[in-house]
Amino acid sequence: MNSIGELMADIKKKDIVLPEFQREFVWTLEQSKQLMVSLVRKYPTGSLLFWKTENPPEIKNLAVDREKLGSKAVILDGQQRLTTLYLFTQNEIPPYYVERDIKHDPRHLYFNLETAQSIFLVKSLYPLILPQRAQRTQRH
Repeated sequence: MNSIGELMADIKKKDIVLPEFQREFVWTLEQSKQLMVSLVRKYPTGSLLFWKTENPPEIKNLAVDREKLGSKAVILDGQQRLTTLYLFTQNEIPPYYVERDIKHDPRHLYFNLETAQSIFLVKSLYPLILPQRAQRTQRH
C-alpha cells in the first residue's frame, strides 16, 4: 500500500498517468472539501484501481515518457480523489491535466488541520482573518 506522499510523487514523476478515456476532473469544491474532512476523520474514502501495462491506451495530455511505458500505472478508478489530493498537497495542476481542464480548482481553499474541522478559508481573505484570530487569542 502506498502512502499519499508516495502517490503524489509518482504522479509528479509521471509514473501514474491518466488515460484519455477517463472523464475530466468534475468534482465541486464541496466534494473536494469533504474528501479532506473524511481523511482527517479517518473515514473510508474508497479504493484506487491502477492498470500496469506495457501497451497503455492514449494518455491525457501526452503526460507520459514513452520509453518507460512498462513501469507506468494507468488510473482506472480514483482519479477525482487523486487529482484533488494533488491539487491540495502540491499546489499545482497534475501533469495529466492543464489549467483549463480544472473547472473547480480547490487550491484557493485552506483546511484547519489543528482542529480537524471543516473550516475553509479563501486564501485572498486569509491575511484579513488571521489578525482577528490573533487578537481574540491574546484577550483570553
